[in-house]
Amino acid sequence: MSYPYGEPLENLSGLSEFEGRDSVDLLARMIYSEARGESWAGKQGVAHVAKNRKATGTWGNTYEDVLLSPSQFSGMATLSARQPVLTSQSWSDSLYIAMNMDTQYNPIGNRLYFRSTTPPSNAKDILKIGNHYFFNY
Repeated sequence: MSYPYGEPLENLSGLSEFEGRDSVDLLARMIYSEARGESWAGKQGVAHVAKNRKATGTWGNTYEDVLLSPSQFSGMATLSARQPVLTSQSWSDSLYIAMNMDTQYNPIGNRLYFRSTTPPSNAKDILKIGNHYFFNY
């Protein structure tokens, strides 16, 4: 079944409503919910964390597996992911990056994690873009 990108979702608990959705829709929702106030490079960085994780296979082999892994992308459990403002520039940017992921510049290299707060003390290879810290363990 095909759904329009960014279609409002009503269920505000759990992530089951995202299952079976198009990978572009899921990725755009994650970018928007995690980095809507960030620069283009910040949005690309957040997107590449998901792409890097998918490439490792540790969290799964699809964007759905990676983005819906328990306790991984907290933005996916928010109203922002369920009901993005489709007329906003941030949603347009997020959707464009998701639709063109294979041609997007990777500003974070092989980093697999990000936070908007100081990274843990055991983090390595820390890179800050806007309000996000990208790192590995």
